[in-house]
Amino acid sequence: MEKPKQPPIPGSGLIRVGGILLLICAALGVLIGPLSIVGGITLASPEMAAFLPAGQGAAMADSAIRSGIVMTVTSAVSLVGGILAVRFHAKPARRKLCLIVSVVLMVSQLAGETVLALNGEFDLVSAAIRLVFPLLIFAGSLQLPAAQAPVSGAAAPQADASDAGQSAG
Repeated sequence: MEKPKQPPIPGSGLIRVGGILLLICAALGVLIGPLSIVGGITLASPEMAAFLPAGQGAAMADSAIRSGIVMTVTSAVSLVGGILAVRFHAKPARRKLCLIVSVVLMVSQLAGETVLALNGEFDLVSAAIRLVFPLLIFAGSLQLPAAQAPVSGAAAPQADASDAGQSAG
């Protein structure tokens, strides 16, 4: 016998979609970030200095290494956040966790963009795209219904004082 289908929980679709897209992009970032670091180290090598204009190799290497570190760290945080969002998207009891995860992801992305901006590598389009997925999780977690508090030893409802003086007839 099949169980009756539960109605979808409001906001769980946003959390799931945001989490899945975040997982895909974070997985790519975790793979590409170390490649950027390796590329930066390669640019700093004496063999590459012959192919680059004087003084440009070190600047390009520093930029590639810095960007690779920021991408790897923010992608690792996003990967964990995406896993948590996908895992708990349909659990109203985990609403607060999804909310906290989305805020941590947004702070992580903004911190990474700040580091890049301080070094002259800020890109507004990239920053906006990186914030879309955490914002989806945030919006979805705000739509989830509040978890019901467990009822333990529920007392009988109290009669209102105005009801006590009225006659039944």
